[in-house]
Amino acid sequence: MTKWLAAVAAILLCGQLALAADEYRIEKLEDGPPADDLSADVVAKLESTGYKVVDADGKSVVEIWLAKEPVVTDGFEPTLSILYPFESGSLVGALKFPLKGSDFRGQEIARGTYTLRYGQQPVDGNHVGTFDTQDFLLLLPAASDTDPATLPGTDFFATSAEAAESTHPAIIPLLKPSDAEAPSLRHIEEAEWWAAHLVAGKTPLDLIVVGKAAE
Repeated sequence: MTKWLAAVAAILLCGQLALAADEYRIEKLEDGPPADDLSADVVAKLESTGYKVVDADGKSVVEIWLAKEPVVTDGFEPTLSILYPFESGSLVGALKFPLKGSDFRGQEIARGTYTLRYGQQPVDGNHVGTFDTQDFLLLLPAASDTDPATLPGTDFFATSAEAAESTHPAIIPLLKPSDAEAPSLRHIEEAEWWAAHLVAGKTPLDLIVVGKAAE
């Protein structure tokens, strides 16, 4: 009886893992960045093809186009808290929510197109222990971010908050890149996150495209 129960449990577990793996998938987009939403200058900095994450029903959850050559810091050396070489405020890509979406904090984001700018989580008492690293992408409304040049300072944090119609920037955290050689999607089961593995220029990056921070 014990062996039988163990076998049934194993079958159920495999079934659950299969369902999780099938819940989302990543597909290549042949269409270029949405030129009707983004400025011509921004579009010129982006790859002509992108990727979309679709759910089990085949509906597109989010679409992403990355920068051809994002601006990186010369001589960058990663640390335990900062893994990525992008300059703060630099354009890393663009993102489109075909339907209403949300950011990592669970803030609702209206359907539409947003630029993706690299930023680092501030080192202050308000963010202690909220995430393992400081690497984030901030969503900015496409209509408010038309110049692809690197944005100085931190004013773009406030512009990002406009994307969520709140006082906090709309954020997507970056994880340590996986060893995958091709664009892919991985399920981080313990946190119920799905991270897309992509490449911006020559820099591989993993960004959480589905899921939010623990309450």
